[in-house]
Amino acid sequence: MLNRGPPFPCDVFKVAGQCGIRILNPDQHYAMESRGRVCFAPRTLKRIGRAHGEDHLRLVLRLIVESEGNAQALQGEVIAAVSNVVLSGLVEIRADLLDNLDLEQLRVWAHAVRPKFCSSSHAMTVALLWRFASPEKILAVDELEPEPAVAPRHALAISPLAGRGRRLTGGGGG
Repeated sequence: MLNRGPPFPCDVFKVAGQCGIRILNPDQHYAMESRGRVCFAPRTLKRIGRAHGEDHLRLVLRLIVESEGNAQALQGEVIAAVSNVVLSGLVEIRADLLDNLDLEQLRVWAHAVRPKFCSSSHAMTVALLWRFASPEKILAVDELEPEPAVAPRHALAISPLAGRGRRLTGGGGG
């Protein structure tokens, strides 16, 4: 998922303009806070555009601003989280994907509940993936069934002498 090659050329102002978004300096945030289709995160846009290309950035921005009620949710955390969901490949990307979701409310939630070593954008990514790509949608039904608590009767009996001379260690496999 990471771009290992040279960065993509990306004119974030052109891409944002194609999506009907104005990019302003972060210091103008409070003066324009209530207006939709205004973004104060040019560094986030540039980072995503250079890593994944203009087409990816355009898709992410359109998913946000063209969904119902989310035209004002153009903060860096929201943009990064939606980008991560698109890049995951676990979600079917459709125009109405974010229609029934308040991204600004989700951002506020992510700030409140994020663990100490997790960014708000990562917390939002996990919440979005859980919503759109929950285990029921990803795994086959038989993979979701819990393991039986007791081994079946036909399981081989383990000899008490099996493994003699081996040292048992805790931790991961070898």
